[in-house]
Amino acid sequence: MQPLAKPPRRSIVSSAAAVFLAFAPASFADAQELEEINILTSNDQSCSPYPQIVSDEFGFFAEEGLKVNLLTTNTVVPFVAFLANGEADLVMLKPGQVLHASNVGQPVSVIYEAYQGASDGIVVAESSDIKSLADLKGKTVGLSHESARLILAIALGTVGLSLDDVSAPVVGDSAPTVATAINDGSIVGYVAGNTEFAALIAAGVPVRNLTPIEISQMPGNSWTVWKPTLEEKRDRFQRFLRAWAKGQHSGIMDMKAVMSACRKRIPEQWEVAGRGEAIVNLSVYHTQVRRTLDYGELQRDVWENIQGPYVDFGEISQTIDIDTFLDSSFIEAANDFTTDDVKKVVKSWKESNKDILYN
Repeated sequence: MQPLAKPPRRSIVSSAAAVFLAFAPASFADAQELEEINILTSNDQSCSPYPQIVSDEFGFFAEEGLKVNLLTTNTVVPFVAFLANGEADLVMLKPGQVLHASNVGQPVSVIYEAYQGASDGIVVAESSDIKSLADLKGKTVGLSHESARLILAIALGTVGLSLDDVSAPVVGDSAPTVATAINDGSIVGYVAGNTEFAALIAAGVPVRNLTPIEISQMPGNSWTVWKPTLEEKRDRFQRFLRAWAKGQHSGIMDMKAVMSACRKRIPEQWEVAGRGEAIVNLSVYHTQVRRTLDYGELQRDVWENIQGPYVDFGEISQTIDIDTFLDSSFIEAANDFTTDDVKKVVKSWKESNKDILYN
């Protein structure tokens, strides 16, 4: 593989380091040198993957001795290529990306399910006469991106329909454009992700969810690594995942603190009333809510069951042995913390940021 041009990166640890070291014992602050780790998430300019913001802002990354470099997601290069080239240590991959990489023999390992609910889904306007997926027959359903076509196909298949039964143009992810298309009847449904749905709601189009359980139970984005680096970077991965899990737990524990941190870091997502709140709510209570005993726990049965449609639609050539790409050995370390551990750190951050707290 030819070396990749390095994407722009930004350190997201600077403010978190200051927060953490302010209450860390002096001996730790003197002795601890932050270790760098490079990551690619689902969106580096959104509050949707909120743990990447709060784990930095609250100080969880620095608490684990990490300086996290967030590589830009504005790239046409497949994320898995940054693993193969060594530019990224961890990347978020969707199930289809994991399966495709495994299918062609790339040695990837999923070590933590960051989104245990798929961010993709299907919605219609709240006032729509469409009451079920079956009602979409003969109608036009807009897609945010071409990749949403498979999601629509899987969803339609649950009610005995196929892509041949609908018209499915790509309408993009611009909320005003999609809102206009829905309001003038150009499309009756929309297939996209949480960020797009939140923007649509903020644009004045309340929506109703038609996403079937076959979609909503799919893992969304999972932390994935290059298998040959597992042992060399195991300790770093464990510390990163523990900080990330604490960030996830913060959402359930103190939603207002999470919103405050997200609004501080990405204020543009809060310029339209209701948009920032909708994005964080959807992330905390849908895509990133814990659906297993432990944070990030790998759902073996789900990974086995989702492969059928990918084979049927030619995305992978055959069913893949899940043991070739799932590694659950990081989950125990990632969950090695208590709620009190998280409360103490969040409380300290709130006391230092009283002027920006969300009401």
